[in-house]
Amino acid sequence: MEEQSLTEGAPRIKFACHAVSAPLEASLGKELLARFSALADSLADAVVLMEESGATPVLSDGLVAGNCSALLLTDEPDAEESLMVSKSGKAAGLRPTKDDFVAVQSFDTDAWSCDFCPAAVGSRPTSDTPLHWACLKAAAKEFGWAQRPLVALHGHALAEKEGLKVAESLGLPISNEETLFSTPEDVQALMALFRKHAYPEHKVFIRRGHGFLILSDSVEGALIELRKLIPYFKPEEACEGSAPS
Repeated sequence: MEEQSLTEGAPRIKFACHAVSAPLEASLGKELLARFSALADSLADAVVLMEESGATPVLSDGLVAGNCSALLLTDEPDAEESLMVSKSGKAAGLRPTKDDFVAVQSFDTDAWSCDFCPAAVGSRPTSDTPLHWACLKAAAKEFGWAQRPLVALHGHALAEKEGLKVAESLGLPISNEETLFSTPEDVQALMALFRKHAYPEHKVFIRRGHGFLILSDSVEGALIELRKLIPYFKPEEACEGSAPS
């Protein structure tokens, strides 16, 4: 489904992106900018590990199919939270830097659009931003989770063919339907999975035909869950039709 969409020339990012005019430092402030930079370095470790382990295959255009996110939290009680996500279009073999991330300030599920501030001019948020917003901003509140996840990793393995059988044998929650990435239907399928399988009782979720999502309260915790899965990753079993980030 995804491969056909890209072949037919459909855009990877299927939601409207509105970049704010203020630079990242002015948009976030010094405290959150420091947090942004620190998280970028930690998330880069996760991105590299996913790529090296075969969880984020390199597609024909040279881009890597995988992404990540983290909540930007502040001690100020009334401050609005931003969602830090990897940018769309990661080149293979390169370790991400701060410039490879974007701060998403809002996501309107009705208008299917987001407001964001890139670390580097011209960058846009990953096409899977709607999934990350659902993971870290929407699910805990909607389903009354006892704890709130703060980090999400998304790779394209364990979701098709033999990989899906492995996921089933591991007892991982798996969605029933396959949907096109970056669409409202994609988020609805994920939220249906969350409705039946709460975090933190479950920390790894499989979107059939799309890939896995790891939720955690820290990058370090997400890496622990990722390392548990690595023995089951096989590059040839990564989702062949998955879209790049």
